[in-house]
Amino acid sequence: MTTLSPAKERAFEQVHGLWIAIPTPFQESGDIDEYALRKSVDYYIDALEVDGIFCGGVMGEFWAMTLRERALCHELVVDATGGRVPVMAHTGHHVYAEAAELSRHAHEIGVDFAIVMNPYFPINPSDDLIRNWYRRLTAETAIPTFLFNTSYSGYSISPELIAELAELDTVCGIKNPKPKEHLLRVHDMVGDQIVVCDAAEEDWLGLHLDHGFPALMSTPALALFQYPGHQPVLEYTRLADNGNSVGAWEIHATLAGERKSFERWMRDPWLASSKGAIPIAELKTWLGLMGLPQGSVRAPLVPLGVADVASLRSELDHLGLLDTISVS
Repeated sequence: MTTLSPAKERAFEQVHGLWIAIPTPFQESGDIDEYALRKSVDYYIDALEVDGIFCGGVMGEFWAMTLRERALCHELVVDATGGRVPVMAHTGHHVYAEAAELSRHAHEIGVDFAIVMNPYFPINPSDDLIRNWYRRLTAETAIPTFLFNTSYSGYSISPELIAELAELDTVCGIKNPKPKEHLLRVHDMVGDQIVVCDAAEEDWLGLHLDHGFPALMSTPALALFQYPGHQPVLEYTRLADNGNSVGAWEIHATLAGERKSFERWMRDPWLASSKGAIPIAELKTWLGLMGLPQGSVRAPLVPLGVADVASLRSELDHLGLLDTISVS
């Protein structure tokens, strides 16, 4: 039987259930809206009952924030959670020293897990470069660390290289939003060593029931599809965990409309087209129309146009999601 490092044991103990990927609210001045961020974290935990929070990632506009702002975002989320749920903070950076500094800072302030996207400069790095990046990072920092095999890096880490990196003591998991063949191969190869997760809500139930995936890691869909008194993702997950797979799939099927809108507004601009867009304006507008304002987007992103806002409003009204949140 494999003996797990403390970091890996911690991940298997704490990373389970539904983890939300959150945006970073900004004021009109461009500063982080600390009040809105704190209120949002409270809402995610108290109203949506998430099992963990992923902050400062792609959905959090990390790439448009200064190093100090990223550290501040992590600090605010840790303080707002108050230990109620574990926190995972994205600490990846194109400058190695900055990634290491962010990881050390996250550990110092009480972040439970760092997550580090694939090194993305130079473009399409060799396996040797990737190995060196993660070996050095985990040797110089102590925080339990997840790999983040995201397409935003411009490439994918192979299952074979992931298996090598999984041997590092503080590498304890991977967010691996890849085609199912890649995802399941990684799970088969290292699922007993590190926590393997996918980010797609639509696929979560099948992965959980059929393959034993412990966590949905991580998606804003938990906030976009749900509101107080209407938590279908939580409901079908609990039914599955209690042995009622038939009931779970019945609830899962009721989200077809929400998924269609998610595909149109969140996925198509990002992955299913050549636009190269990052749908943060769409995400923040959707949440704002529900009643959870997230403020503006950072340059070079642009807000949604009037026609798009009206179209999204109409869709959310049809789905029964419009004005469903009240956060004072």
